Formats: sequence, structure tokens, C-alpha cells
Amino acid sequence: MKRTIITIVSAIVVAVGGFFAWKGCSRGASEINLDNYTPNEEFAPAFEALNEAKSAEAYDIEETVKILNGLEVAQSQAKDFDAFIEYMAKQDYSRVPQDVIDAKKELLPILQKMFELQKQYEKLDGMWLLARSATTGVSNFAENANPIAVLGSIFTGDPLESVSVGKSFKDAKTAAFEQYEQDKRLKASLKEEIANVREAYVEYLNDYAPVYFKYMNEWDKLCLARDKAYLDIYSGRTKDAYNAVETVLDKYPANREAMLLKALSLIQLSGNNVASKGEIAVAPTTSTVESDSIAPEPQDEFLNQANAVLNNYMELYPDRSAPALVLKGMISLKEGNESAALSSFDQASVEYPRQAAALTDLLDSYKHRSYLNKTSEGKYLLKLYKSTMEGYGMFSPNLLKAKYYADQGMLDQSKEEIFNHFYRRGNQGVYDCLLSDMQYCEENMYSIFKQLLMEQSYIDVAVEPTTDWKLSDKDDEVKVTINNRSDIDLENVRIFLCLHYTDMYKDEYDIVKCPTINIIKHHDQTEIGVVKLNYEDKKYDDITRIRAIAMTDDKICWIDDVDYKYIHAYEAAKQSAKAKKQSLSRREQFLKDFNVDGQSLLEAVKTGIKVAGEVKKGEKTFWDSVSDIWSGSDDKNLKIELPRILSLIDPVFSLNELKDKDKAIMPKENFLTGTGIRLKFDYEPKNGDTVPLYIYSDYVSFKVTITFKDNKPKVEKIETL
Repeated sequence: MKRTIITIVSAIVVAVGGFFAWKGCSRGASEINLDNYTPNEEFAPAFEALNEAKSAEAYDIEETVKILNGLEVAQSQAKDFDAFIEYMAKQDYSRVPQDVIDAKKELLPILQKMFELQKQYEKLDGMWLLARSATTGVSNFAENANPIAVLGSIFTGDPLESVSVGKSFKDAKTAAFEQYEQDKRLKASLKEEIANVREAYVEYLNDYAPVYFKYMNEWDKLCLARDKAYLDIYSGRTKDAYNAVETVLDKYPANREAMLLKALSLIQLSGNNVASKGEIAVAPTTSTVESDSIAPEPQDEFLNQANAVLNNYMELYPDRSAPALVLKGMISLKEGNESAALSSFDQASVEYPRQAAALTDLLDSYKHRSYLNKTSEGKYLLKLYKSTMEGYGMFSPNLLKAKYYADQGMLDQSKEEIFNHFYRRGNQGVYDCLLSDMQYCEENMYSIFKQLLMEQSYIDVAVEPTTDWKLSDKDDEVKVTINNRSDIDLENVRIFLCLHYTDMYKDEYDIVKCPTINIIKHHDQTEIGVVKLNYEDKKYDDITRIRAIAMTDDKICWIDDVDYKYIHAYEAAKQSAKAKKQSLSRREQFLKDFNVDGQSLLEAVKTGIKVAGEVKKGEKTFWDSVSDIWSGSDDKNLKIELPRILSLIDPVFSLNELKDKDKAIMPKENFLTGTGIRLKFDYEPKNGDTVPLYIYSDYVSFKVTITFKDNKPKVEKIETL
């Protein structure tokens, strides 16, 4: 099965607890129903909420799914019966069909008996925790596993692989009861009562399963059409996205996501720009598109329709207006009404934190669709939904304002809005999508974003195990260290570790928030702290790539480990001009702000390079083009100073080519100071040596040939690679 039967499994867990609820009574299963049910004080609010619910004729399928899956969600989060029943009592059943409400009411007698039992039997005090733990794990079951058989394994302790997933539903639905009776060796006096519970539960399950599948099948069809719209937008097929959304709205005219997707499609259809990674540009009609040959309607007509959709959305969902305000701001920008656009973005910035919980309340339904995490397309779908509802990436009002200011050349205002975005996101307590925020800034405002911390390539992150991970049981703990090779101090630093593990997609990372550090001093290594890995049982030896995001009160930047920097720069240097085109254009714009290009960098190296070898000591000879290159240094290692302007291209350095790993020598010291970059290599030059220094970057790379003759170093040649 493509979907775990979550609600049914949840009901099973509850019913297992109901085994014991019948001490001192021998009533038959027929008496365990609503006809004979009187809610006690604790259960009365939940019963009244269900009993008084008057379902509207036009139910909301998404609210229905939320209620269907609500039991599993509540059990996994509630600490006890009181919290769980309070959750049930507070649900809004007004947009849920009557048969679902009736089915939920039928479960209350079983829940109440379980509750009463817990109060009566001291040895069952942990029963709620048992049910909660089992429920929490159901969403991770294999897609084709029989949930009832698997649940049996939880109570028996049998390994999961020993459970047959091929049992028929009829055979499997009593497996948990049978296993529990056998393994727990219940007293003979309880057998008759357990049989009554089993019979009552099977009767309930038989009535409930058709209701569950009826609405979940309808939900699947809705998701199929809506997912297509998301993925078509992702792939640049805006016409297809529009048509898919219209299919959804034909049946569900008030569907929230579909309304927002339609408005987004219309906004994208109104432009004629070339599509690029999430931005679409085609020109179909505003009705269902059947042919590419149909002539487009005027641009403003698309925007007028989008505006009408958003006005309708905000009328229906005023408490979820933030994403609609963002889209209205996009419309105003396209219409040239910049004042109205900025006003909409400002209002969205205010509303997102306040509306965060309401906007993401359907994310639980998305989480239950575990198959989405198994493909890059599915992960993108989840990311786009979350960006819409949480206000990040292309739906961030602050980043959209930052881009607008950047396009107008208003650099200070653009930087301020970038900081405002990350400040807002931090206050919302959401960090898992920082990568999307960083990527959006790099792709749309590279020059501005790069200037937030010019020295970022001179700050490194390193991760190492806290103990010998091969021998320790703490191989899921790592120590995080920051090496600040720049000449600036970082204060009030928040570090977010980004770890790429085996079996992850290439651009996927697990984000771990590290402890905040007061100050990271220049030219110093600072231990940030120990963090615990908590991603699908991955350990230290599963880490394949390490990055980090650093934030201070006035700086935001990427921090990479040294290996990543070398690999990135070397591979970029080897790329063809065509492959470099996109990254080059961003870097070129950034360098243009400083009147720098490849030729000026070459000239800077020619005029600014300084080389020193063996330092004079007594009567010894020394290689030295400047006597004070490193005052007080008396070792024989090769030392080179380069102009600081090279730091604009995030360079890495090696003696000999990096492709020859056995001969390549990376600097053992590489740091910024004043106007220079200082390098020290674990290499002692000798008279007659010729040494090639390679400077790699994703923009331009150089080879500097240095010779040592007549007791003097000489730069023989500097060439562009």
C-alpha cells in the first residue's frame, strides 16, 4: 500500500489498552457502544464537541483528513489522557462529514474504559506511554507492511522482519490481541472480558475502515492533481500547472492551496522572462489550455484574475492571509505600483509570525505522505508548500523587498531586509529551511549577500567525533570547531551545522543548531560545542560533506570546511566557460561593484606578491624579497604574501597542481592580515628550485612560477589558467 493506515493503527493501539478495562464485569460486546455510554467528567467535553457538531453539506476534505489523522498526531504528542481528550474536545468538526464524526464518537467508550483502568491498576501506569510510543512509530513503517501485524511485533518484541506482511486483513486484525494474550499470560479471570473487548473492537473497526478509506481515497485524488501543479511549476510548465489547479478548483472551489497555486500560475503567466529554477515564463490563455498555439491574453488580464483569486482567498481565510499578501505584492510589482507592493510585503511580514501555526496546520497531513521524502521531486513539493506557509525563499516578503532594493541600487536597504528576514525566521523558531533562504539570496542577490561578510572564505568549520567513534557508543556526538583565519572578530555568533550524509540527495542537508557563542576572535580556533546527530540513525562515519551557516547581529554567511573549499574551487576552475556561465555572471556583478576583473587581479598579483624562504640567522643565507614579511619568524618554510583583493574570489592555494595529490602541497597557514593574504607552506626551498604556486577560484585561476637562484627568490611568470 502506498499509504500507512495511520488512523486504523492508532485505533488498534487504543484498543489494546482497552483490554484491561473490564475487571469485575462480564458484559458482552454488544453492550460496549454509544447506546450504553455515559461520559464521565473527563470525557464529557470531547463527547459534547462531537455530539453537538453539525456537519455542513459541503465538507472540506482537508479538514476531514486532519480529523482522521488527528488521533495519531494527538497520541504522539499528548503526555497523558487528559491532554489527549482536551485535544479531541477542541477540534473544529464543522467542516467534517457526519459519518466521520459518528465514527469518532463510537471510539469514546473504549477510550474511557482505558482511562478508568489506568486509574484502577497501579501496574498499568505506563500504559499511555506504551500506546503513545507505538503510535509515534507508525508513520515510519514500511509502506507495504501490514500495520496490524507490525503492531503485534511491538508488543511481543519479535523483530519486524519476522512479521508476515502478507496476512489478509481478516486474519491480521486480531493478531495484536492474540499475541498480547499469549505473551503476557493474562489471568484466566480476564479472558472472557478480553474476548468481549476484542469482539467490540473488531465490530468498530469493520464499521470505521470503509469511512476511513472513502475519504482517504478522495484525498489521494486531490493530492494527485495538486501535486502535479506543484511539480509543473517546479519544471517550468506553467500552462500545465494552471490546468491542474483548475481541475482541483472545479471540485473544491475553496481549496486553500489550489487558490494560491492558481494565483501564482497566473502571475507567472503574465511575464515573458526566460524560465530559471522556479521562475516560469509561458503565455497561455487564462482558461484551460489545450494547445500551445492559443494566443495569450493581455498581460494585465492574467494579473487581474490573480488579484480576484487572492481577494476571494483573503475573504475566506483572513487568518491565513500572509501568503496571499506576498502574491498581491508580486502583482503590484509587475504592474509598476511599487508603493502598493512594499505595503503588501510589510503587512505579510507582520502576519507570518502571527499566522504560522494556522498556516501550517495541514503540514501534518503532508507528513503522513511519507513517500514524498523518497524522491527529490517529492522533497521539492514539501519545500514549496512550507515556503508558501512559513514565508521563506520565494515567498519571503523581506527577501522580495531586498531583491527590489538591490535592483534599484539601494544596497543598505537591501542588506537590512535580508537581516529582517532571518530575524523574523529566527523568531518563528524555524531553521530547517535556512538552506532555501541562503540559496535564494545567492541566486537573486549574490553581490549584496556576498558583501554581508566579505571574509567568509577565511572562516572554516570542522567536525570531529568526541571520542574514538570506532570503539565508542557515542558515535552520534560530534565536536564543532570554528577556525577564524580572517582579521575580524565575530560576536554573538549563531552557528547552524549543515551535514550531508550517505544516501542523501546531492543538495540535501540535515541542519543542526549549535550552541550560541559570545565571540570568535580573529586568527583563533574556537570550540563551539558538542552536538548530537539525530537524522535517521546516521553516525559520524556517515557524514560525507560539512557546511555551516553563521549569523551575527550584522553578518550572515556560509562557512565551509577546508576540504569542501578546495574541491569546489578546483572543480570550478576545471569547468568549461559554458559551464561556468551562471556562476561567473553572479561573481562578475559582485566584482564589478569593486571595479575588479580578471585582468586587474592579475596585475595585483604581479605588483603585490612577496616571497620569503629561509630567514637570516647568524651567517646563514636567507631567501627574502622583503625582510619583514613575518617579523620574528625564524623557520625555513616558504612564505608568500599576496594582495588581499584576491579574497574577493574566495581562492585556494597549492604548490604544484591539485590533480597530483601526491605532489600538491596546501598551505599549513593561510590567513588575512591588513592588506595581505599570508601563506606558509611546509616546504623549504633550495637554490635552483622552481616552484609553481596555483591560485584556484570559480572566477579566475592563476599559476605563479617562482624560482630560487643566487640566493634570491624570483617570480618568473604569472599566467591565467
